[in-house]
Amino acid sequence: MTIKSYTAVLHDGPIPTAAGQPVLCPFQPDGSPKPVVDYHGAIYRLMPGQIAADFFDYQLSEAD
Repeated sequence: MTIKSYTAVLHDGPIPTAAGQPVLCPFQPDGSPKPVVDYHGAIYRLMPGQIAADFFDYQLSEAD
């Protein structure tokens, strides 16, 4: 069985830059990227409006 994955690029600032941290993530069962990534205890949220097929930008979430 093959697990399809994508690269989540984690950004600490409000604007994506080439300096983001790349992390390999599995797609959800429906083929979509995860809406939230927990990376070493930090929560990153998928940034809206992306059309890429193999990498997606995530922004560090503010503390709730």
